[in-house]
Formats: sequence, C-alpha cells, structure tokens
Amino acid sequence: MSGDDGRRYSREEDETGFTAVLRKHVESTPGALGAALVDGQGEAVDYAGETIDPFDLKVAAAHFRIVLNDIDGGRLAVEGGMTERLLVLTDKRGFVLTVLPEGYALLSILRANAALGHADRSIDVTLRGIYREAGWNAPPGAFRWHPIDVEIDARARPHRVRIRHQWTSVQPIGRVIGGLQPGEVGWRVDVPAAECETTLVLGRDDRWYADLPLEGDAADDPVPD
Repeated sequence: MSGDDGRRYSREEDETGFTAVLRKHVESTPGALGAALVDGQGEAVDYAGETIDPFDLKVAAAHFRIVLNDIDGGRLAVEGGMTERLLVLTDKRGFVLTVLPEGYALLSILRANAALGHADRSIDVTLRGIYREAGWNAPPGAFRWHPIDVEIDARARPHRVRIRHQWTSVQPIGRVIGGLQPGEVGWRVDVPAAECETTLVLGRDDRWYADLPLEGDAADDPVPD
C-alpha cells in the first residue's frame, strides 16, 4: 500500500458533503495517511488523503467492511453485542474502523508508528461532522470530546476557555494522570461561569478538547434521540 514514497495523488471524483470532514480528519490525526467512508456493501462513499492511492484506500475500506460483517454476523461472531470499533496494527500500517449507523463505517489508515489516540479525541469531531452531513440522530453520550479554545498561563496551566464566543476564567484543580495518550496533557478545571468542572486535554494534534460541550456547539451537533 502506498503512502511512504512521497507521491501525491490527485482527486478524480467530485467532492461530496463528506469530503471536507474526511480531509480535516486526516489533517488533524497525527500519522494519518487517509480515511474513507464506506457503506454496508463495501462501496466507498467518499475518501480523503493525498499520499495514498485512492484505489488502495477504497479496496482496504471494502475489505475491512467484510471483516466487520464476519465479526458481527458471520463465522467470527462473538457474544457481547455489536462491534463499535475495530483496531488492526501491522508492521507497516494501523487501521481503525469505526462503526456508523445504517451499515456505514469510517476507516482511518495510519502509519504503523502512529499512536491510535485519535480514537478518543479528534475522531469525535469527525463523527459529529459525518452524523450532521448524513442527517443521523446521535445516541445519548455518543460524543464525549468537544473541541474548545483554551488560553494557558505562564505555568502552562489552563487560564481561560471560550464559551459561546466569550472568554471566561477557569481554575485548575490538578493534572490528569491516567487515560491519556503519549504526548497529551490533561487538566481538571473548575468553570465558575458554567457552574461545573470539566477535563481539558491538549491532544497530539495540538488542539484542546473538553469532556463537556462548553462551547455551546450543540446546535451544530446531530440531535440526540
């Protein structure tokens, strides 16, 4: 599979409403080579990634969709409910297949040395964009992490966050130790203006995320069931 020879591949298909979402997903995921949105029949609906052959990307998406079918309903079926995410790591590549409604799935292809930390942070942003474009309703609690603007003080601690387009002060409670990917930084903070506490994480994509929708972006998110 291509991706390490420095070659760039031009896009031949027309862009769809998903193109920008997938492109941003690849750009914000460290080590990502490409991503594809695939339907239940293994057909690629759209894709992004300039350093990987689109044909290879679509074939990989189709193959992993078949694997997912085998796991959930075929000879590999196991107890415990339907699969939500499939992670496969090889010597040369990492593959992350995230299950979506109506048989669709999102395949991310990464370099083998890339940590799979995007599964907990920036992928939530991608999934919200896909749900919104597809017109799907999101189940309660589907998206934990929300992008947020954060200002830090001279000691590199969160000092202010932007809520509904206005900056408000936060009070650091302590560093977050567990549950972080290599290279991430986390803080538990008190947000007096919102009368709540939240966890802020600086992801490996150099963006901040909160585990509460403090930005007030719910209007742009899919409506929960």
